[in-house]
Amino acid sequence: MKVVVLSDKKPGHYKQSLGIVEKMPECRTVWLEIQFRRKWRDNLLRVFMCLFGGVSLPIFLIHRLLRWSLIPESYNALVQHQTADIILSTGSSVAAVNLLLGRILRAMTVTCRRPSPVGTRYFDLAILPMISWHHASRKDNICRTIGVPNPISPESLDAKRKQLESELNLSDCPRIGILLGGMDRHETIARDDAERLSEICKVTAEKMNAQILVTTSRRTPPDVTAYMVSTVKHADWCPLFIMPDTSSELEDPYQAILALSDLLIVTADSFSMVCEAASSGRKVIVLMLSEEKTRLPKRYEVYRYMEEHTVVRRCRLEDLETHIIHALTADASKKPLRDTETAVVAIRQLLRCG
Repeated sequence: MKVVVLSDKKPGHYKQSLGIVEKMPECRTVWLEIQFRRKWRDNLLRVFMCLFGGVSLPIFLIHRLLRWSLIPESYNALVQHQTADIILSTGSSVAAVNLLLGRILRAMTVTCRRPSPVGTRYFDLAILPMISWHHASRKDNICRTIGVPNPISPESLDAKRKQLESELNLSDCPRIGILLGGMDRHETIARDDAERLSEICKVTAEKMNAQILVTTSRRTPPDVTAYMVSTVKHADWCPLFIMPDTSSELEDPYQAILALSDLLIVTADSFSMVCEAASSGRKVIVLMLSEEKTRLPKRYEVYRYMEEHTVVRRCRLEDLETHIIHALTADASKKPLRDTETAVVAIRQLLRCG
């Protein structure tokens, strides 16, 4: 079975597609990077497929659309392939290309998340997290997941843990992984938050004899990153502090933090990071930094659902120290998300029926 994965080079989208194909070892996977000549051509192609995605288009017209939209390298890479069973993509900008290539190769088309403005109705299968369930115009082509697929699983992390402990010469103690996101229109992590978080890290590390492992993201405000570096990075209790685009001896520093941690604290702004943490089999605290009186984004409904099903715990910064102590001392059950497996089952079912 051959799967062609279309990539827009965004790390979050890449991880969703990667998580799925890694769980399908029987497949031969081909990755194609999609680049457009101009952003406005990307937008026009999306609008065209939104309007005419249900129309039977002649093959020569599809080729003209793709040639007009894409840089020559992307178009030539597409047309080299004569067969495929599945075209898989994540993200809005590659959705229209997915549908058009599916017509050329007569392949099943699968999208992760809901692409805008194309929507999901023209795809053979749409893998939708809970935040997008209400957007589904069709019901028979939807695979419902709680979060989003990703390459994280308790089994893969547990297999790496002992090796990493040996490589990094870590002592046998509780470890807390902190995954810092950034900002969006609903919330942000500010310098004041960083100061309080840094103090909580220090107090908790000393009180619980714990180690703190930290990663920031590309969206973390520079002043927050700078403050955490100055107060946390060089502390004895912080053996691992990872920033994006910095060199590391570790093959995958981010997954190393997930693997080594007993407890993960992840800021609520990043839905994908929360889903990855919730798939890890570790205890998870979702740190909410938005104002309580503001209208909260739909991802908070998913976090509430996860908490009700004992996948994560939610808290605000003022309660974080108490939640950390409880998480490290209580023998609470952990129910990791299995969204990737759910997506893979749906794809295999699609192939059997198709």
